[in-house]
Order: sequence, then C-alpha cells, then structure tokens
Amino acid sequence: MSAGKKIEFLNNRAKSSLQTTSSYGPDVDLANYIKTSNEIKEVEDINSVPKDVVERVKNIGIDLSGSISSGTYMQVDHNLIYKKRLYPYVEILSLEDALKDEDFVEKYFWTLIDVGQDKFTAAAHLYGKGGYVIVSKENSVTEFPIQACLFIKSNETFQAPHNIIVAEPGSTLHVVTGCATMPESVGLHAGITEFYVKRNSTVTFTMIHDWNRSTHVRPRTAAIVEDGGTFINHYINLNVSGLDSLQSYPFVHLKGERSRAFMSSIIVGRSSSYIDLGSAVKVSGKGSSAEIVSRSVSTDNSRIVARARIYSEAPDVKGHIECRGLILNDGSRIWTIPELDSTVKDVELTHEAAIGKLSEDIIFYLLTKGIGRDEAISMLVRGFLEVKVPSLPSLLEKQIRVLMESATKFL
Repeated sequence: MSAGKKIEFLNNRAKSSLQTTSSYGPDVDLANYIKTSNEIKEVEDINSVPKDVVERVKNIGIDLSGSISSGTYMQVDHNLIYKKRLYPYVEILSLEDALKDEDFVEKYFWTLIDVGQDKFTAAAHLYGKGGYVIVSKENSVTEFPIQACLFIKSNETFQAPHNIIVAEPGSTLHVVTGCATMPESVGLHAGITEFYVKRNSTVTFTMIHDWNRSTHVRPRTAAIVEDGGTFINHYINLNVSGLDSLQSYPFVHLKGERSRAFMSSIIVGRSSSYIDLGSAVKVSGKGSSAEIVSRSVSTDNSRIVARARIYSEAPDVKGHIECRGLILNDGSRIWTIPELDSTVKDVELTHEAAIGKLSEDIIFYLLTKGIGRDEAISMLVRGFLEVKVPSLPSLLEKQIRVLMESATKFL
C-alpha cells in the first residue's frame, strides 16, 4: 500500500471508530477535551523553555541541561518546543518531519497498532499532534539515554503525540520519557508509541509519570522484536496527588528467534484513582523468553487492576509473570489477573500473584530502632516497589531511587 493510500485508509478507519469504547478501564467523553489549544513556538535555547515547566519536569527526573543525556525532545500540549541531538549515531525527528518520507510512512506509521482499536487511537490519529521519532544507527551504542518530555500545561487539553522508535540491527538504545502536567490543569493524554527492535538490537524504555488528580491517561503501545533482539519496558507512576484514571495494555510481539522481553510496572494508587494497567507478550520466535513483573500499592480509595498475559506459539520458550500488590488501608482495592496460554508443548510458563499488607511486626522492629512510623512505612514500601531492571544504566537507576524516595514520603 502506498503512503497516500495508507493515510486515506487510516483516516477512514479512525473516523468510523470514534465511538468505539476501550475493552478495559472507565470511559472518557472526548468532547470535553478535543478543542483548539494555544500554539507554543519551538525554541533553540533550552533556557527559553518556560520556567514553570522546567521546575515541574525536574520532579520526573528530566535534566534539561543535557549533561546526562544523548538528546532531548520536549513537547508542551500539542507543540514541540525543544529538540536537540547530542549523539551523532541517533536521529531525533518530529513526527511531522518523519512523515515527509513516504517509505517511513509505509513501514512504521500505524503499523503495529490498529488505528481503529478504540476511540482513543482513533482520536489520536484525527486530532493528535506532535510526537517524536528516534532512530539508532546500526551497531551504535548510546551511553546516556535519549530523554523525551510530554507535558500538559493548558486546561482541558487532549494530548496525543505519536512516537516511533526504531533500533537498527546491533544497536543499543536507552530512552526515558517523562510525562507530567501542571497541578491546576485538566487533561487527557493518549500517546501512541510504536517500537521496532531489529536483529540483535536492545531497547530499554523507561516511563516516569507525574500526573495530577484531574488527568485521564490512555497510552497505546506496541513493539515487535526480531531475532536476538531485546525489549525492556519499565513504567513508573508515583503521583503524589493521584490521578483520575489510567488504562494501558502494551503489547509486545517476540517475532524473532532468541528474542526477549522484560516488562515491569510500579504503581502507587492514591485518592480515588482508577488504574488498569498490564502487559501482553506474544511469543512466535523459537528459544525466546518473556518476563512481566508488576508492583502495585493502593491507598485511600484507589483501585488498581494489574493484568499480565504471555501467549506462546513457538517451542523452547520460557515465560514468567509476577504480580504483587500491597494494600495500605481499607477502602482501596487491587485485582491481579495473570494469564498463560500456549499452543505448543515444549514451553515453560509460570506465574505467581500475591496481595497483602505491611507486617506490623517489621514496623514495630523499625520503631524500636528509633525510626518514626511514617518513615518506617515509607522504607518498607520503597523496598516492596523495587524492581531490578536488566540493562538499565546505573545513572538512571540512581535517578529512579531518588524519585521513589521522594514520592513514598507522602504515603
């Protein structure tokens, strides 16, 4: 299908799907958010980025100085406001620039995600703007991550960037995405992200979100992994105030032989948040492996659904699901839904799921050591939430520990 024919098909498919509700999570009325927003011009100098935005993104570990990154992409509402590449073997483009290449449109644009999957994918295509395209060159290795920041500043904003990441054969790429909103803003975020992990390449993708209590979040993510490739996805949501609702179910296809996926999520539910989050991995490549790990902490009146699914249709496959939940008070709720499915006999798929509470004996022990009760609870929650993510740069691990320590002080 030519690029022009593809765009025409996508437009028609999206228009016919604007009323299609999602299979998971609460519904959202799009009419409250799809409207004209203020345009913000791109700046050449990072010092020209609005100061209130700079201060807010520091909370999600985004360092705009460029000293610990290989490049930066920053979008406020619908608008790209800053983009800079610091490493020569990685391309950072706006989606609009990338779509000028017809070959790119045919290969990578809405190839892994059905534009008519639900009303959010449809609206993202028809009304969304912005998004980044990151391409790592063959056999290149990025020492520092590429960082992207997607920020909601205006009120009642529909932010739906379309992001595409391509790791060429033999390359290693680290990407960190920080998403946040101003405390007073009301918004709907429905970002689309497609990953193409080619032969013997590795992509680690870390998302750190800090939304406010009035935000709805509906990201749609998919990845395809070729022979010997590795895809590592780490999602962290540590909102201090909570959010309104979050629903996401990333899908990974391990198409190549000896390919690998590691999917992890760390969720803290606060206030009356409704969070429905999971990961699904389809394994088609012989000798491949998949692991899904989730940590969920519920407090106040929050509700968390932790989903996980591994489906194998190839032999010599290993897969494991680990879903653990911690309830801090009555009134909050956690569901864990692990699924294993196979059509061949030569596989090893396992899962474990548990929901519990903090041990009063351990809390009492910490109190005897002179630690206050609030700090003791924060320490235990941080320990519970810790997930060892393979191939994560040590600098990024340090940033995540600092963020988690700050966020768990308010439990």
